[in-house]
Amino acid sequence: MTKRLFIIMVALSFLSCDREETSRVEILQIRKKAVDTLKIDSNTFVLDAYLWRDFMPVSPENGQSMISINWLICIDSTKIPDNINMVKQYVIYNDEVWEANYENEAPEPSLPEYKMVKISRNGPKWGPKVYVDVISQIRNSKTNKDYYIERKNVYIERTD
Repeated sequence: MTKRLFIIMVALSFLSCDREETSRVEILQIRKKAVDTLKIDSNTFVLDAYLWRDFMPVSPENGQSMISINWLICIDSTKIPDNINMVKQYVIYNDEVWEANYENEAPEPSLPEYKMVKISRNGPKWGPKVYVDVISQIRNSKTNKDYYIERKNVYIERTD
């Protein structure tokens, strides 16, 4: 029984190593595709991001997990078409990557129609006071094509 368990654990460790390596390759491919200004049809977009970790007195001693808010902004201030959506984010810190689907939260009623906002919670406990790169996966539902837009050197804030 112990021998079988050992063999299973070794096999699982090899499989997880392969997946981790594949993930790194995928992230490199995504980084190559990512642009700082994205053009889809007649619209041009940029990404803005705000990341923070909470260290308020009610937080654990080492702070809360990271929260990330991303805004897709149509730079000519025209309404973002209904077929454009933010799907997932990748936050990159050195060799580490936090990949997260955006949560389904209703946007603020006062949000202008040329902005789209998405949030991700329960991120890693990096920093704070460090810089990361943020990539957002954007999907055009008309063509089912994915795009990647990037915001580099985003500072992870600390709230006390």
